[in-house]
Amino acid sequence: MVTKIRSFKRTGVFEFFFVRLTAVFQALYFLVISFYCFQVDPINFENLSALFTHNFIKVWTFLVLVSISYHAMTGMLNIAHDYLTFRLLGNYATFLKSIFLIICWAQVIGSISVGVILLVN
Repeated sequence: MVTKIRSFKRTGVFEFFFVRLTAVFQALYFLVISFYCFQVDPINFENLSALFTHNFIKVWTFLVLVSISYHAMTGMLNIAHDYLTFRLLGNYATFLKSIFLIICWAQVIGSISVGVILLVN
C-alpha cells in the first residue's frame, strides 16, 4: 500500500490522503488570515490590501484556490460516479452526469482563473 502512495498514481489511497492534505492546507490559510484579522485593530480595506501585497500571501492564496478546486472537484466526481448512475436515473444518467461535470469543471476553471488574476495583479 505504501508503494501506491509513493508512486503518485490516481488510486483511492492517493485521493484520500491528498484530499486530507488540501484540507489541512486550507485550514492553515484560514488560521493565518483569522489571526491577522484578530491582531489588526481596525479591519479595513487598507489593512487587508497591505497584507495581500506580499508575494508570499499572493502565492499562498493562489495555491489555496487550486487546493479548494481540487478538493471540491474530487468530491463532485465521487458524487457523480456514485449517484448519477444508470440504475438511479435510467437513460438520462449519461447526459445528466456530463452536464453536471461540465458545470463542475467550469467552476474549477473560473476559480483558477481568478487566482491567476489575483497573482498577476
